[in-house]
Amino acid sequence: MSNPSKRKVVVLGGSRGIGAAIVRRFAQRGAKLAFTYAGSQEAAGKLAAETGAEAIRTDSADRNALVATVASRGALDAIVINAGTALIGDPLTLDPDAIDRMIDVNVRAPYPNFTNWRG
Repeated sequence: MSNPSKRKVVVLGGSRGIGAAIVRRFAQRGAKLAFTYAGSQEAAGKLAAETGAEAIRTDSADRNALVATVASRGALDAIVINAGTALIGDPLTLDPDAIDRMIDVNVRAPYPNFTNWRG
């Protein structure tokens, strides 16, 4: 997106790190922004206040919630999929539910049915 001014953008996983940097860059260029977060409400609130973006608490592993969140914003110009999670440890001892969640966030969530997300 060469000129994001006045564009409507949603950043999934935008409250910290790389996601926050993405939100800041779009905000500097005048985009109308929303971002999702699952962790720190404090970090999300600070970034929202700094950038004027809307912070939306949602679980990126829940496809239905994710689609509802994006669809509720109306027609969008861009969606940035930045949400992700990792597990560290011996694969033989990791909790299978935690592995399922990691796969839901990192593999399945970026491919929800956004058939109608452009409005």
